[in-house]
Amino acid sequence: MTLHTTRGSALLSWVNSLHVADPVEAVLQLQDCSIFIKIIDRIHGTEEGQQILKQPVSERLDFVCSFLQKNRKHPSSPECLVSAQKVLEGSELELAKMTMLLLYHSTMSSKSPRDWEQFEYKIQAELAVILKFVLDHEDGLNLNEDLENFLQKAPVPSTCSSTFPEELSPPSHQ
Repeated sequence: MTLHTTRGSALLSWVNSLHVADPVEAVLQLQDCSIFIKIIDRIHGTEEGQQILKQPVSERLDFVCSFLQKNRKHPSSPECLVSAQKVLEGSELELAKMTMLLLYHSTMSSKSPRDWEQFEYKIQAELAVILKFVLDHEDGLNLNEDLENFLQKAPVPSTCSSTFPEELSPPSHQ
C-alpha cells in the first residue's frame, strides 16, 4: 500500500506553506511528529506542544493521535484513525493520513482562510479534493479504511478547469 505521489506532494506543499520548520521533501520526514506538533500549536494558537517536543517520539505521537481523536466530529467513536505502530514503522500512508487530518482541522478551525493563491492550481485543486473527501466521509463508519483507499488512488484527471466543481475551487481573496 503506497501513497499516491500527487496526493503526497499536495500534502507536503501544504505543510511547507505553514513555515513551522525547514521544508520537507518526503512524507517520511514527518515521522518524528515534531512538525505535526508545531502545526497543532498553530491551530490552537498556543505553545503547549513545546514541552512535548522534548519527549521521545512515542509520546509526541501519542500527543498528535490524542489531538486527532478528540477533534473528530464524533470523538467518542472507538475507531482510531491512525495506527501508532505503523507510524513508528515508517508507513508513508499513516503519516499522510495524519497530515490530511491536520489539514482538515486547520482549515475547519481557521478564523481567517489561508491564501490558497500561493499554491499552483493543481495543488489548490488537490487540497480542495482532500478537504472535500474528509468532509464528506467524517461521519462514515470506515473513515480509517476510506482514508487509506483515498490516499492510494490516483486523482481523477480533469481535462479543463471547467470540469472542476465550483464548490471545490479554492477561495479567492479579492
